Amino acid sequence: MVRRLPLFVTFPLVLLLLLTALSGPAFAAPSAQESTPITAVTVPPRMNARTGPATTYRVVGSVSAGTEVKIIGENAAGTWVRVESDGFDGPVWLAKWLLKITEETETVSLTQSVSVTETVSISATVAISTSTPITLTTPTTPTASAATAPVAAEEAPAVVIDTSAGPVAVTTPARMNVRSGPGTDYPVATSADAGTQARIVGSGPDSQWYQVELDGQSDKLWIFAGLTTLYGSLDGIPQLSEEEIPPRPAPVVQAAPQQASQASAPVARSAALPGIGFGYGLQAHMIHTGQAGLVMDKTKEIGFSWVKQQIEWRIFESNPGQYGFGDIGPLVGAANERGINLLFSVVNAPDWAREPGFDANVGGPPADPQTFANFVGALAREYCGSSLKAIEIWNEQNLHYEWGNKPLNPAEYMALLRPSYAAIKAACPSIYVISGAPTPAGDNGGFAMDDFRYMEEMFKNGLAGYVDGIGAHPSGYNVPANVVWQNACAAIQQSGNSFNGACDNPHHSWSFRSTMEGYRNIAVVYGAGNIPIWPTEFGWAAGGAFNPAYAYANDNSYEEQAAWTVEAYQMMRAWGWVGPAFLWNLNFRVVANGTEKAQWGIVRNDWSPLPVFDALRGMPK
Repeated sequence: MVRRLPLFVTFPLVLLLLLTALSGPAFAAPSAQESTPITAVTVPPRMNARTGPATTYRVVGSVSAGTEVKIIGENAAGTWVRVESDGFDGPVWLAKWLLKITEETETVSLTQSVSVTETVSISATVAISTSTPITLTTPTTPTASAATAPVAAEEAPAVVIDTSAGPVAVTTPARMNVRSGPGTDYPVATSADAGTQARIVGSGPDSQWYQVELDGQSDKLWIFAGLTTLYGSLDGIPQLSEEEIPPRPAPVVQAAPQQASQASAPVARSAALPGIGFGYGLQAHMIHTGQAGLVMDKTKEIGFSWVKQQIEWRIFESNPGQYGFGDIGPLVGAANERGINLLFSVVNAPDWAREPGFDANVGGPPADPQTFANFVGALAREYCGSSLKAIEIWNEQNLHYEWGNKPLNPAEYMALLRPSYAAIKAACPSIYVISGAPTPAGDNGGFAMDDFRYMEEMFKNGLAGYVDGIGAHPSGYNVPANVVWQNACAAIQQSGNSFNGACDNPHHSWSFRSTMEGYRNIAVVYGAGNIPIWPTEFGWAAGGAFNPAYAYANDNSYEEQAAWTVEAYQMMRAWGWVGPAFLWNLNFRVVANGTEKAQWGIVRNDWSPLPVFDALRGMPK
């Protein structure tokens, strides 16, 4: 299975982002004339120091919690400060919202001259006051010039922030939602562009949301504090209780829409299975490796009871109706002997089954869904009553190269799932049928379809009538397991990052937790709250990227991989609506070392344990 970058990025854009991150504009040391400097102390355990005021600039080092720095400048949005600190040869930039200001004066005037990659000369004047309006004047973000002679940059208009009537929150994302209450379950009342000033009049029960007054809005509204910069003090601002905030909206639960087509009507489920409870699983590769027994032993060693193997249809049915299951038998036998349950994820049609003119560079679905149904039905019949307990129908079908570079169409996927469900149940009613898991992604033309939108369209086409479990791939990237997507940018800034996806393109797909909770919400809305969600693949790459397209692996230590994986399992067990969860992966450092797949492995190439393996072995289950 090929791991991929999510979201809105095509590979040319990926490379551009990576190159920017690695070689962003560099700032030379300024000459400054100062009066009474402002000092600050860093708050996170570790935070990045950069060459410029954005996460797209190069990281030049990090500072630990409690480091004292001297502020000598600030960007126009008030979100980044230029500082001097021991340990750096010259000034660096830090995220202001992660600092605690320790010394403030009535007025501080700074004049700085900054040279950008020796081609752009910039002058800026910054005036900061705690009791009078704040005026910030700074140039726009620099871009390198192709010319060799210095080019004067124009100054941006001054920004005035008046804190005389109370604290002000200035929004930092390009656009953020403003809601009727303190939470994402409240409806969106309006949106605010970056730099919007909102007068703070209260905070929510958990202090994560500000109640604000906005120009042009008659009602008091709410914004998420973590995506703003605070000016002034919150002293005297009331923290509202649950009784004082707007009533929380009741969850909207709808029945699954009626389908216009008879083909979309659910089949009779006289042999329907009860929802299986939570379980612990690993994905491994055993086909043609001779390692099935060792995989099962390692699985038992850490106290897990499920193993997932991807089955390529094209390998096991080279001609119509000629099934060669010989290489699958040893896997099933090894699992039988050790009491391990198996999940097979079946993908990739043989050439004879694909559409005319198919793209042979990528795997894809069959032209006739019944040919696939025949195969999975034969697989279920061959191993009915064995360790094979579940079959997943396809993999990441909302991604272009997993769907044959064909148009991405949830209705077409459902046309594949429906006869497959019927064939498996006819052959072996006790086998669980799991829907193919979408990849977490945003809409990106023909390359990817937003996984929430894809999932909802699957439900509209009758998904609830054809599955025993809903497949999910909640990826972790460089974001801790319990962090929702709205907080992901701040979280990676705290832990130190070089990959900036969660900051550059805020979206649910960067967050393990938000992806899982989003799928659950969709299932409940479509009347499928009784069907468990099966995370058939999840995990964190660590220890360094083996491929530059997966640069987030550079941000994750082995210790973070271990902590976040344990936390994810504990969260899923506590939720109560999750089926067996499969960590990607056990042994790709052994069978495919040096490839991007190996970055997720939990043992080294000699089978010795990485910290995550030891942590899972010791985790209460």
